[in-house]
Formats: sequence, C-alpha cells, structure tokens
Amino acid sequence: MTKTVCCIRSCSLTCTVIFTGKPSKDPDHPDYAPSVFAHVSGSKQQGQRSLERFKRRCEFHSKPVLTKLQKVHAEEMAESEPVTHSQVSAESQDIGEAAAEPEMPESCFVTDDNLRTQIKSLETEINFLRSERDAEQAKNVVLQKQLDNAKLSSLCVENDNKKCKFYTGISFGVFTHVLMFLQKYVIHKQTKDSLPFKDQLFLTFVRLRLGLPFKFIAQQSNSSEETIHRYFWIWIKLITSHLNFLLRWPSRKAIRVTLPSLFRVKYPRLTAIIDCFEIFIDQSKNLQARAQTWSNYKHHNTIKVFIACSPTGAISYLSLAWGGRVSDVELVRQSGFISSNLHLPGDQILADRGFTLQDDFAAKCSAELIIPSFTRGKQQLEAVDVEKSRNMSRVRVHIERVIGVLKRRFRILQGVMSIRSLKSSKTESDESQLANVDKILRACAILVNLGESIVVKKTVAE
Repeated sequence: MTKTVCCIRSCSLTCTVIFTGKPSKDPDHPDYAPSVFAHVSGSKQQGQRSLERFKRRCEFHSKPVLTKLQKVHAEEMAESEPVTHSQVSAESQDIGEAAAEPEMPESCFVTDDNLRTQIKSLETEINFLRSERDAEQAKNVVLQKQLDNAKLSSLCVENDNKKCKFYTGISFGVFTHVLMFLQKYVIHKQTKDSLPFKDQLFLTFVRLRLGLPFKFIAQQSNSSEETIHRYFWIWIKLITSHLNFLLRWPSRKAIRVTLPSLFRVKYPRLTAIIDCFEIFIDQSKNLQARAQTWSNYKHHNTIKVFIACSPTGAISYLSLAWGGRVSDVELVRQSGFISSNLHLPGDQILADRGFTLQDDFAAKCSAELIIPSFTRGKQQLEAVDVEKSRNMSRVRVHIERVIGVLKRRFRILQGVMSIRSLKSSKTESDESQLANVDKILRACAILVNLGESIVVKKTVAE
C-alpha cells in the first residue's frame, strides 16, 4: 500500500515537470503549439539581403549602357593586348577596388559622336515619315477633288463655260451674276447641313435644263428628294419674281436702236413676231379638263402658250398656259396682247396665216398685223403676193427659232409634264397668281434672254 502511493506521487511530479500546460515556441518542446501564421526568424538578415539587392540594382543602372558594337570593340581590345604576370597580380590586388568602382574603357561609353549619329538617324527617319504624311495628304486632296467633281454640284462647272452651258443653259459668268443678284432675296437661312445657295440654284437650273427627275438629282447630290423639290420651287419663285424685268415689252426707242439691218429695209416699223406653241401633259382624270387640253393638231393632251419676240430675238411677251383645245386667235385675244399699252399706231407685227386678227389690231391699237397671203377663191397667187409672202417667211422664221431654242435648251419642256407641275403651289405668303407651269415657262424664257441672240445680223447690201 505504501509502495503504491509513492509511485503515484513520483509520476505526478514527473508529469508536472514535462507537461506544463502552456504553449511553447520551441519546436522540440512537448508543449510546442505551431501557429497558423508561421513565424519567420531572421527578419533582420532578410532585410539586410534586400538592402544589398537594392544597392546592386542602383549600381547596375548607374553603369553606362554598352551597345553590341562597343562590346565587340572591347573584346577585340582585350584580346589584342597580352596579359602579363605583373598585370595579373596588380589586377588581383586591385580586385576589391575594381569591384567597388569598376573602370570601363573609354570606347565603351556613349560618346557625343554616337549621340549625334543616333540623333541624325532619328531626324532622317522623322523627315521620311513627314514626307510620307505629306504625300498621303496630297493624295487625299486629289481624291476629295475627284469625289467633289463626281458629285452633282456647282464645283463640276467651276470656271468652265462649256460644262456650265451643258448643265444650266447659260455661261458660268452669267450664272455667277444671277446667283449674286438672287441670293439677296433669299428668305430661308442656310445651315451647316443644308446645301449652299450656289448648289441650290445650280440644281434648279439642272432640273430645267436636263429635265431630270427630282429623285435622280437627289441621289447624285447626296440629298433627299423632298429637299431638292423644296429648293427647286423656292428658286423658281425668286427667278420669276426678281428677274421678271428681263421678260418685258421693250420701248420704241430701244427697238429702233437695236433693229437689225434686214428689218430696217423691209419692215422698218416692226415691233414683234408672234406665234403659239404646245407642250405635252399627262392625261387628267377629270373629264372636262381632259377635253379642254386635248389638241387635234398634236393628237395629245397639251397646253398652249402664246409667245412674242422682238426683232433681235429676245422673248418680249409670254402668255399664261391654256388648254390645247383653244384656238390661236382666241388665245391672242384672251392674253391681253392686243392693247394700246403695248402697241402704237403704225406698229408692224408679223404672224402666221392662222392669226386672222387684222381687224382686232386695227380697231384697238391701230397696229398693222402682217400675215402671208391666202389662196382662198384663187387658183394661184399673184407674183407680187408670192414674193411678199416669201420675204415675210424669211423674217418670221425667227419666232420659230426662238421657240426651238426655248424647248431644246430646256428639256423640261420637251417631255410630258405631270399634272402636279400644272397645279399651283400658292400659299398664304405667295402673292403670285401664276401656276407652277407658268412659273417654269417664265423662268425658262428669262434664261433664254440671258443667252446670246439667235438673230443673225445682216447688212443692207445682203
């Protein structure tokens, strides 16, 4: 019993010495408790190593950079010079100093000449890149110019009378003067997205000259069809409103001064040559309008216009458009041409034999209407009448030439005009009583008067 108690006491004393019950940092201790965050001993040594690495890095970057050529040159220099024992011993003695302050050959450093060479090469490369940039910019300018010329705009007729006459019917100088005159009366403002006034007027003339559809003009000018349609009628209104003075009845003094020599001999008091012409239109859905526009002469629905030109070939009078069914005599009577405000007593007017209005002119204004002789009730004309009619026909042909120029120069009058072009686009701000077709006709007549005269001047001897 006594032995057992002694054993227990000795065991408990031993356990208290070996197992303390507290964690120990010693890995060999029985109470060693490893931590989740391992403790790294020797932190001072690690910091010292980091500092040494930093110093070596600074020394490395402070050394001059050697190019491949300089390295090769240094190696050749080292191989060419033989190494003696004294040199080896000296080098071994100074190895510590060489490690602290390494001495490099002078040829291994980047000298001023090398820097100049590098700068010169960089400048050469920069100049080459600049020349390439300038060449590409020049190509872009040429391509932009080609693109602008391919686009339907006023740039394609710049300073080119031949092209300008093809697209507009007038020379470039006349086009410029018309633009300068009309743009003073433009009400709508020009924005950065809208076409310039010059292009707007140009496309309007293109529509009159070539008779192209609005959709085609819009595609060629990179615009919308509605925009081209709106610009067209705006500029047509400006032309008919502010250039209407180019389509007026001349004074007697102006006629006498400008009368060609051929007319001075045969018709010294001639003031005008008159005629009528017709333009095809679409067939209307209204039966009454369809009947009023049917022409038995053309066998088509047409509108008829009365026209008069001066002896020099300028259009001096243009009536409103009437249905093709109306006769020439009735159209002249309704046009207001037979008036004392236009004609003075003794004035001579040439016309075709269908204008039997001698009594009307004699009664209202005491003017003389000269027409070819008739063969009614006669088997043959007398020699005097034949010669008279022949001479008059040679002179009266000028009105037919004027009509031909009007219709050939502006192809919008050659085709079949739509019913939409005949209707009026009058608004509350539009005081004009003209229909759309009348505005187009007057605009074309004004542009014809801006061109050259079609009458060939002849001397008295001829």
